[in-house]
Amino acid sequence: MTELSRAKKVRLEQMYTVTERDLQVAHELIQRLYEKCKEKGKTRKAGSIRRSDYTHKPSGIAISSWKMNDWDYKKREVLTPARGLFTRQTDEHQYEIVIRGYDKFFNIGEWESIIENTESPYEITAKENGCIIFIGGLPNDNILVTSKHSMGELQNVVIAHAQKGEEWLDKHLDQVGKRKQDLARFLYINKLTAVAELCDDSFEEHVLPYTFERSGLYLHGLNYNTADLKTCPSEYVNEFAKEWGFIPIIYYVRNSANEVKEFTDKVKENGALNGKPIEGFVVRTKIKYTGQDFFFKVKYEEPYLMYREWREITKALLNKKEPKFTYPTSKYYISWAKEKIRTEPDLFEGYQHNHGIIHVRNIFLEHLNKEGMSQHIPERCELFKKTLLVPVATIGCGKTTIALALASLFKFGHIQNDNITSKNTRSEFHNSILKEFDNKDVVIADRNNHVRQLRQSLIESITNRYPDIRIVALYWNHSTNINEIFEMTSQRVALRGRNHQSLTPDNPKYKSVIWGFLDKFEPLDSNNGVDNYFDHVIDLDIHNDVRTNLLFIIEELRSILGIEKPDDSQIDTAIEHAMNYKPTIRKNVKQPKPSYYGITFDYDFNNFLKQYFDDHSNVDSGTFEKLIQNDRIRPEHHVTLAHAADFPSKECKVVWKEFEEMCGEEPPQVRVFFDKLVFDSRIMALVVKKIEPPSIKSMNKVPHLTIGTVDSSVKPREANTMLESVFDDMLQGKNKKKWADVKVISLDSDLIITGRVQPHYN
Repeated sequence: MTELSRAKKVRLEQMYTVTERDLQVAHELIQRLYEKCKEKGKTRKAGSIRRSDYTHKPSGIAISSWKMNDWDYKKREVLTPARGLFTRQTDEHQYEIVIRGYDKFFNIGEWESIIENTESPYEITAKENGCIIFIGGLPNDNILVTSKHSMGELQNVVIAHAQKGEEWLDKHLDQVGKRKQDLARFLYINKLTAVAELCDDSFEEHVLPYTFERSGLYLHGLNYNTADLKTCPSEYVNEFAKEWGFIPIIYYVRNSANEVKEFTDKVKENGALNGKPIEGFVVRTKIKYTGQDFFFKVKYEEPYLMYREWREITKALLNKKEPKFTYPTSKYYISWAKEKIRTEPDLFEGYQHNHGIIHVRNIFLEHLNKEGMSQHIPERCELFKKTLLVPVATIGCGKTTIALALASLFKFGHIQNDNITSKNTRSEFHNSILKEFDNKDVVIADRNNHVRQLRQSLIESITNRYPDIRIVALYWNHSTNINEIFEMTSQRVALRGRNHQSLTPDNPKYKSVIWGFLDKFEPLDSNNGVDNYFDHVIDLDIHNDVRTNLLFIIEELRSILGIEKPDDSQIDTAIEHAMNYKPTIRKNVKQPKPSYYGITFDYDFNNFLKQYFDDHSNVDSGTFEKLIQNDRIRPEHHVTLAHAADFPSKECKVVWKEFEEMCGEEPPQVRVFFDKLVFDSRIMALVVKKIEPPSIKSMNKVPHLTIGTVDSSVKPREANTMLESVFDDMLQGKNKKKWADVKVISLDSDLIITGRVQPHYN
């Protein structure tokens, strides 16, 4: 150990030493995370915590990564605000954190709050424009390099961020004559995570350019692997960076929040830091009353956010979507980019893989200069002239009551899908919203919007007219037990009685309708293209009463829309008005005929298979990996019992009648035993061994559950043909060549899952 290393170690210990208590708190946190995932296994709907399991190579150590939707970090009660968290179980069966990112932090809101609640020193660190890389240590001097949530697994074609990060780590260490094993040992012994920004335009362009000389890993943090955020001061981080070969960050220290504001405002006026464009700053300070480390961002709109908008516009156009924009210059950019995509498509060849972004932008800037148009237009368009509030819910959540109260309090437009009687309900719903925007700046699209396809068609229709509209989700989170949600919402429907246009307790099958919505519910997912269109998500607890959720929505809308909070008497009046609402339209809803009857499960089959393939490295996991890569495993699964397409057969009619009677009031519960996993290169399925009670029978020759198909050209029904060719004696000789690559894997023990027999409607 060098003298410098000894000095650093002494200084590090003087800063903070991870205690046994810290390790125990971390262990308990990880235990709770696993418990949450077990609950999610029982109820697959909208689990906000996601776990991905990896095997570290070459050590063979099992690592788990934990992730939440972006909007979950704003929740008042969340297990951990850490954005980037990797854990493992030690040989002593103790859980420990091996990678710990920063707590999720947000752009600066009110300076007054910062001034009042934080204390000096304030470390102002320049925000580099790349992707985050975490570096940690494992036992036996093994290094662990990850991106925000991934270890670089399942990346067969394009190199993963974590892999590129490790390549740069090797380069940096070589430059200073250091060994990876020594870095791994230091980080593991001291329970530290090195946090860096990977900036390398040859690998992936972002918004601001980096020359070859400026490329590499910018070290901007050393976090302790503890449940609460504890991080080293920037002075030590920079010394550490120099010793281990990382690129040090630029940072400044100020003694008050007012000095921070003066400094960042001056940089904004200059438009650059040290002559270079900058995304913004991250300011590191502490909470005045607790001493807890606290971060906030200061981001600059010009030119960074405008350039980023052009990048997203281009990607939208390449995907044949109508882009949203907020800057006047972006109008010109859209016209220019459309023409360039048509006439010079080669210019955008690598754009979707983040190559050519800066080159395309520079060509556009040259075009602006030739046209005599300034590229630096300081004013934004009046941002978000219109706002669409989109409930995402199921029956009995209280969305219409809250919509009525909001409309009464703030004069928002309110369009109820249940009030539309035309045959083309969806189109009429969209048109009514657009018409309402003629006179209103905020409109509530009152419909369940519980599946992505509905959300997509709504958003596409409205953004065609208003590309710069702000879209806010009112999201009733369905992450708790689905049976519990059914009991609660069905009671609410019963209590409201006939105060609804169509679904009332008079309908003998109203409970089946509620189950149908719950089964189809697709949770919001910030990684999904459709749900990325939401500018804000207001996350609501489905258990809360109307008043509690209404107050929470108003509080959130204060910062989003700038509205004033009404007084208590106004809120009481609005709620009373909403609760006393009587629909003026009655619909005679004809119960649709089910497409099929099937057994539905609240179980995470994806996670089960991940664990299975991790435990059985001898089993070919290629098809499963392809399903994950292509996002072809749906969150809901079922075993088909009888399909309407088979209805002409006498046997099916008899079975169909039995299921109709069986599912009249309450869907019956059954137990399904799966004993085999069967797949080829295109499709994967689990085979049903038996169903209890045995009176529940499937019309399929080989009852099964389809896990997924590798792309949309492979239809789920092909699983029938594959399984019959393998298990049906009469068909084994036919198409033998076609199905020669089918693999039949017997599970170690039966997978026994409880499900419900239900009608399913397309």
